[in-house]
Formats: sequence, C-alpha cells, structure tokens
Amino acid sequence: MEIRLVGTGSIGAVQSSASTLVNKKILIDMPNGIVKRLKQFGENVLNIDIVLITHLHGDHYFDIPFFILEKYFYKIKEKTTIYGPKDTARKVKKLFELAFPGEYKKVMENINIEFKEFKNLENQKLKDNIYVESVLVDHGKCKPAYGYLLKENSRNVGFSGDSKMCEAIDYIVQNSIVSVLDMSFAENINHAHMGLHEIERICDKYKEKTIITTHMQDYTRNEAKNKNIKNLIVPDDGQIINI
Repeated sequence: MEIRLVGTGSIGAVQSSASTLVNKKILIDMPNGIVKRLKQFGENVLNIDIVLITHLHGDHYFDIPFFILEKYFYKIKEKTTIYGPKDTARKVKKLFELAFPGEYKKVMENINIEFKEFKNLENQKLKDNIYVESVLVDHGKCKPAYGYLLKENSRNVGFSGDSKMCEAIDYIVQNSIVSVLDMSFAENINHAHMGLHEIERICDKYKEKTIITTHMQDYTRNEAKNKNIKNLIVPDDGQIINI
C-alpha cells in the first residue's frame, strides 16, 4: 500500500490541510486547495475514484466542488464514490451553489458521482482488495466524526481524522501497522485534538507500531521533529510511505 501525505498542516499552518492519498486512487479528506496540491505533486486527480470524508469541517471537505468540476471538465464518466457522514451531499451541493450559482444540476448530470452517507462502515469493499472500517472518534462538538481503518490483506493502515485522545484512537492503533494521527498542538490543551505529549505516549505504549503525524501547527511539527522518536514519522507535504 502506498500512502502519500498530500497535506499535513492544520488551519493556519504553512503546509496544506490534512489529506492523504492511498494507492493514487483513494483520498482521505478533501480540504481547501488540495486539488491543486495534488497536481503540484504530479498526481492525476482524475484517477481518484474513492473519497473518504472524516467530518464536515471546512478544512476537510471544501475542495469537493473543485474536484467535481475537474471530473466534469474532462468528461469523466467512470463512477466516483464519496463516503461521508450524514448531510455530506446536501452541504456539498450548497457549497457548490455558493461558488458557482445555477451550475450544480448541469454538472452532476454529466458525470457519475455517488454520495454514500453512513453511520457505520464495517469491512466495506472500496476497490480491488481494499476494505474500509469506520471508527467513531471524539472531535469535541463536531459529531459525528470518523477515523478509518483501510485494510489490504494483512496491511492495515489507520487514520484518526480529527480527534482528541479516546478509546477509538487506541482501537485504531492496535489494529494497524501504521497509523496516521492528528497532532495539532504541542501541548494537550484542546478538547477536540491530540497534542505532542499524547502522541509521545502512544509511541511509547505501542513501540512496535509506526505512527505518522498530520494536522500539525508549524510549531508542533518542529517540536516533534526535534524529539527524534524512533517509531514516529513527522512528514512534510508530499511525502510518500510504502507499507
């Protein structure tokens, strides 16, 4: 499994908002500006046919209208599926109409986009031999918010989405060989995100696991890199990791 950390920053960070591309076809979260970021890294946006949205904050889904337009401009008829929490389709439509009034119906009639809203995904087949399990995480007042386990044979990769430390994070890490986790802050001062100290404790508790951080403030990223934790990868935008 190839994962590309397309965006690794939080709101206000120099690097792009958190988004991960898996095997060049599955994108986890589609934040503002990520379509252009994918192109800058030489990725073919048109090849992406599965999108997994973790929750409905703008820095996780605001580029979906531009992704839809990309499919429309190139007349892509192959099916693309966007998985997300309840209300994903309605909010995307509203966002599209705000950006391009009167165009949504025409665009959607000429491409093949399917929204699949869910409460729970349990070993849902995405494509080929890749399956997904949704994990309900705790992102403060934003409910529901999901993490994901992507399963390809015995190579499970976990994604926390945005979440504070909770039992769901332990579940994701325990059931993955590699986990991509929210590490927004250097200190654990937030009710909706994890901090560097919590990530340190996870790395110490699960020494046999590899932890990759994302959704980082610039200061948090620098502090984490200076720690030189053996089983922690602190990536920059665009970094590719093969599992």
